[in-house]
Amino acid sequence: MHTSHSNKKKSLCKTCSKSPSIFFCQGCHKDFCNDHAKEHRQELSKQLDNIIQEHDNLQQNLFESMDKSRTYPFMKDIDQWETESIEKIRQIADDIRAKVLDIVDNRTVRITKGLKNLTKDLTKARFENNFIEYDLKDWMDKLNKWNKYLNSMPSISIVHDEKDTISIQKININMERNEFFHRVAGNIKIEEHGQVIIANSNDLSTVRCVGEYSSGQHKFRFKIEQFSTNNWICFGIVSKDAPIQETSYLVLTSFGWIANGWILLDGTSQPGDNKIKSDIIQDDIVELFVDCDQRILRLINERTKIQQQLDINIETCPFPWQLHVGLRYQNDRVRYLKS
Repeated sequence: MHTSHSNKKKSLCKTCSKSPSIFFCQGCHKDFCNDHAKEHRQELSKQLDNIIQEHDNLQQNLFESMDKSRTYPFMKDIDQWETESIEKIRQIADDIRAKVLDIVDNRTVRITKGLKNLTKDLTKARFENNFIEYDLKDWMDKLNKWNKYLNSMPSISIVHDEKDTISIQKININMERNEFFHRVAGNIKIEEHGQVIIANSNDLSTVRCVGEYSSGQHKFRFKIEQFSTNNWICFGIVSKDAPIQETSYLVLTSFGWIANGWILLDGTSQPGDNKIKSDIIQDDIVELFVDCDQRILRLINERTKIQQQLDINIETCPFPWQLHVGLRYQNDRVRYLKS
């Protein structure tokens, strides 16, 4: 805030509407008299205190999450399996532990780095007492983002790899993430905390999910709650680093299917096999199976049992992968079904 200087008639204080204003707040664009300017500044300080408290709470939750991440119950199963199998599976067990900790630690490092930068901003704001409403909103938005990211930690379980040739069954990691629709290009509305998308116009639009996948096997189910007779809806994966755009099927790293029977390969759409041509209709549930280890993408219609599979070119679609869904016609609606 700064002192108002003008030869014109002074405006009245926004709070009391009586005393002439002598301060103008650049954050809320309001005038205040001397007494209410102090009150306004005190209120901003209280809001900063609340944000700092939220910041401290999130940081404490992060520390607790870091402690819990190394005591997952399934770690005991890994240890028992390792003991029974002795030397044959010792190296496999070490590799699995490394994968688990890498998944958790990568998330922890990302949140810690974000909180570290935010800590600097909040400390500087408290020391210099130089901030406005815009800064408070920005800090609160960042806290909400990292809090949401922390709460979307994946649940991890063990699955047996029956294809392995060793005499003892190999184990692997199966992660079920708290997936949700996240980023939009075009005219799509996201509802119900990221579980539902709705097309708002007859234009090509794309939404990406928040999860990132570089290893393991993952299953995702979607319900087509509203579907026009034009049979255009797209399911697939794309490299995270590829720019998001309305025409998702033209992205170079795009692999997947369009409901009219076409397939997406390296950002080009091609006619699919007529024998397994997609026949998706309204109320169908489709499963997208992503196998990062074998680099395979599979689409399954639960009603018709029709399956379609693509081999992913890791050169054109590098890790990490993200799910993406494309809509084209107004009011088409898709729901992500939680596991």
